Amino acid sequence: MRITSMISAFASQASSSSATFLPPHVRPVAKAIHTPDRSLTARWVPINRSFIALTKIILRSAQEKFGLANLAITLRCVTQQGYKHLILVNDDQDVQITAAGCIEEIIISTDMPMSPACERLDARNAITLPVDLNQQRLGYLVATLSPASENGVEAGELAQQLAAVTEEFIGVIKRYQTRYRAIYVYGDQCYWIGNSQALRQLDQQITRLAGYSKPVLVNGNKGSGKIIAARALHCERHSDMVPFIESNCAEWQAGAATSILQSLYYYANKGTLFLRNIDKLPESEYPALQAFINHAVNQALANLRRPPVDLIMSTSGRDTSLTIPHQQWLSEISTPLDLPDLNDRTADIRDLINFFARVQSRQQEVQLSENIWQLLEKTTWQQNVYDLRRLIEQAASTTGGKLINDPVIEQCLAQHHHI
Repeated sequence: MRITSMISAFASQASSSSATFLPPHVRPVAKAIHTPDRSLTARWVPINRSFIALTKIILRSAQEKFGLANLAITLRCVTQQGYKHLILVNDDQDVQITAAGCIEEIIISTDMPMSPACERLDARNAITLPVDLNQQRLGYLVATLSPASENGVEAGELAQQLAAVTEEFIGVIKRYQTRYRAIYVYGDQCYWIGNSQALRQLDQQITRLAGYSKPVLVNGNKGSGKIIAARALHCERHSDMVPFIESNCAEWQAGAATSILQSLYYYANKGTLFLRNIDKLPESEYPALQAFINHAVNQALANLRRPPVDLIMSTSGRDTSLTIPHQQWLSEISTPLDLPDLNDRTADIRDLINFFARVQSRQQEVQLSENIWQLLEKTTWQQNVYDLRRLIEQAASTTGGKLINDPVIEQCLAQHHHI
């Protein structure tokens, strides 16, 4: 069971003799999220519509790039309670669970729907590469040459190029592991919805940043997913259940930044400290923030190892009230993670709308014409996903849980002053 507890940032364990204590009526400034039961950690990756869609995007891109007749991937999966999962065996317990399920081989291809093992590809006229993760064979990438290119491409050269495709697919599996680990820790919608190019690039950037010890500054406008980004980076860095401490600097008591930071750092030991809205700190509090972060960075550099606490920061939006010296300091001590606006990832709007409709009611259906879908994709969303979610919430309320159709969306768009 997930346990979410609020902690005071002025606990006595903070070992600060000058610590200031908050009065009882002031709400705590930090949130601690713990998951004591590690057996809940997601070890398998569900082979759902999102996974299949993203896999096909990768396969089709490579197919067009290399001029292939077909590109497919075969995967071993287990079916339990009607759902297929990619087998990722970690220990003996997983082996026993896998053995109890129905193991089968499936094919995801560029020219056919997801197929069972009985519809195998003809591997005799194809180039086949293994797909391995942590020394475990997950399946094979099978490329079939087109007649026009069979005589012009060296098999060895093509195999080397296709190896990059298998690496990209392995990256997808790792990101799905991170995604579903986050679901177990944080609950629903703890990750971005969609498979757009912008999100795929963002996932790849988070994977790269996970290997760095430098503080990360998350930049994005309201509704772009700054909290999701921080949680994703935390889950990417830590496979164990270690603290993720989130604190909103806008809620801090005036004059108490030093003692707050000391206490937050104590509670985030071996985990992550996420400082939100650092641009909302009063000017007088910035020396304390700078001293704290500079000390943490210098400590990590001196020890030449990962710091005891990973630092992630965010601002309230791209246009902040930070002074130029503060902006320069942040650029020197942190690595930026820039989040796309919803208008930069319009390919995700259909997935988002269907997701938010299901959140409102399992019986809620969305049936829109192509003209309305295109209208939604061209709409300017000032507060990004936050605005889109409110629109669907209003649409669901208008229909009473029934069908969301063109007139309903047009009415809600007009009321939101988008058109």
